[in-house]
Formats: sequence, C-alpha cells, structure tokens
Amino acid sequence: MTCPGRTCAQARDDERGSVAVLFCFIVLTASLLVTGLVDAGTAIQAANRADTYSAEAARAASIAVGPVPTGGSADATLAVTAARDYLEQAGAVGTVNVLGPGVVEVSVTVTASTPLLGIPVSQTRTHTAQLLVGVTQGEGLS
Repeated sequence: MTCPGRTCAQARDDERGSVAVLFCFIVLTASLLVTGLVDAGTAIQAANRADTYSAEAARAASIAVGPVPTGGSADATLAVTAARDYLEQAGAVGTVNVLGPGVVEVSVTVTASTPLLGIPVSQTRTHTAQLLVGVTQGEGLS
C-alpha cells in the first residue's frame, strides 16, 4: 500500500476520532427523541385522565337527577353536587354547568409534570351528558 507524500501511519492518524464524533451525534439524537416521546406520553396520559374524569362526572350528574327531572333548582343542585363529589373523589379539578333539564356539562383540567424535563403539561376535556328516559329507546327531555 502506498501513501504518497506521507507515511501510512500519518494517514491513519488523520482519520482517528471520526467514528467517535458520529457516535456522539447519534447518541445525542436518540436521547432527544426518547426524551420527547416520554414527555409526550405524559401529555397523552393527562388528556386521557381529563377525558375519563369529565365523562364520568357528567354521567354521575345526570344519574343523580333521576328518571324524571323537573328542571328546577333542586335538580341542578343534585347534579352539581354529584359531579363535584365524583371529581373530589378522583382528585380532579373541574367545573360543572347545568345546561337544561337532564343536561349537564363537565369540564376537567389535569396538570402533570413531564418525568424527564419537568415541564408542567395541562390538558382540558369537556363532556356533556343528557339523561335519556324510556323503556326500550331513550328519549331526550325537553
């Protein structure tokens, strides 16, 4: 093997370390990708919890009104109390609105910190539940 103008040992020394630089670049890229995916998973989990809490609280509120809601303030109080009790037991923070007879809207916000970067992530989900009355086919209340 010939190495014009310099020795073969000098040519090999010029290439030394190039693999280490490439390896560092690959490790850095992989670390950033894993960090992003793990922290994005936290946001997805927070969204799922907010969705579940709001749906279940809305369901609890509509059931608390009973099969024949009157649409009065007593029904609204029962619905709001049932939804807030559910949210309190679940450890969630949310708002409850009575939109009409047998119709309740619950909005829940869940905040979590990402495990690797420690960034707070908030997700809000809203569900509306309407009590349906009927033996074989539910009908909405007017």
